[in-house]
Amino acid sequence: MNQIMENSDKNQFIDMLDTQLNRRLSDAEFTAFHTAYEEFIDMLHSLISQSRKSPLDLLHELARLQSRLMRLQKRIIEKEFPQALLLKSALLLTNFEIRLVFTRLRYPSITDPVSVEFPKSPLFLSEQFTPTDIMELTTALHLSGAIRRVDGTRVDLTTLVDVLSRTFNVRINNPEQCRNTLINRKLRLTHFLDILRNNLIAYSQR
Repeated sequence: MNQIMENSDKNQFIDMLDTQLNRRLSDAEFTAFHTAYEEFIDMLHSLISQSRKSPLDLLHELARLQSRLMRLQKRIIEKEFPQALLLKSALLLTNFEIRLVFTRLRYPSITDPVSVEFPKSPLFLSEQFTPTDIMELTTALHLSGAIRRVDGTRVDLTTLVDVLSRTFNVRINNPEQCRNTLINRKLRLTHFLDILRNNLIAYSQR
């Protein structure tokens, strides 16, 4: 079993639901639950987008995950507690992914690679800015969870980098390494964000 599948079997969000499903949460526990939920969504997305399993094997893994969530849902007593609402959302997203895999099985041609030429963006960085500045913005957006997909799930860093790179016609190689280098800067960690902030403040004070 690969690492993604192991993560689905040993998931912190599910473990927390198993032990704290029907009790009132403290503020710290509430925050921890939301963090675990976000990690569950990331795991679910990785399971679908990165797994090399066949659709049938993938469907089997998702069905196991769905079964665990449904068993937890039957134990709910306090339906309005945050953890119960997060469980309901997790189950809806899991069911959506199962329907998606069923569709891929029924219509395998829809997963065939299609050559699509994206129109080139008319936007370019000004000369005083660099791709690192775009990476700084991308990292802040990703860590804040400010950008979501159409189904409400959190967007991954690679997708966000790809979209913004194409938008501004820049090349960012190895986004993970670039992000790690950026956040380990000792000076001017938020250089580009500070420029944006200062310009906004200056404009508001006219």
